[in-house]
This record gives sequence, structure tokens and C-alpha cells, in this order.
Amino acid sequence: MTVTCISCQHFTLKPRTAEGEAHYRASDVAHARIGMGRCAKETLALHWEPAEQARNCDKHAPIAADQAAARRDWIRSNAT
Repeated sequence: MTVTCISCQHFTLKPRTAEGEAHYRASDVAHARIGMGRCAKETLALHWEPAEQARNCDKHAPIAADQAAARRDWIRSNAT
């Protein structure tokens, strides 16, 4: 199925905050500002996906259109 990550519940633009992951925070913030985030189903720690790039994904779990729109607005307002 061809989808975009921005419309998936597994996708996040939020930086990691868990104990022991503070060193990833700056990379998470920098990637989010250019429209890239992480997938909760991804096992690689240093892997970000473009929010709006079409891709094939069997793990995609759709979110409401207004949630995806809010993510788009956040990316636009925080772009560097």
C-alpha cells in the first residue's frame, strides 16, 4: 500500500525523552524541522523518514485527517 508517514499513528516528530536517549534529541529536533520523523516500528535508532514522501508500508495505521494537517502545520511553522 502506498502511503505517507505523516498520516500514520506510528510516525512522530517529537524528540526522544527517555532516559539514556538524550544524545538523540538534537538529531530528532533537527530532522523534525526539515519534515522528517521516526517510526515507532523502526528498529534502527538513527533512522528518520520524510513525512510527505510516498512509500510502500504494510505497517501504516491511518490517523484522522485533522491530525495529519496539524503535523503539516507544525512542520511549516518550525521549518528552518
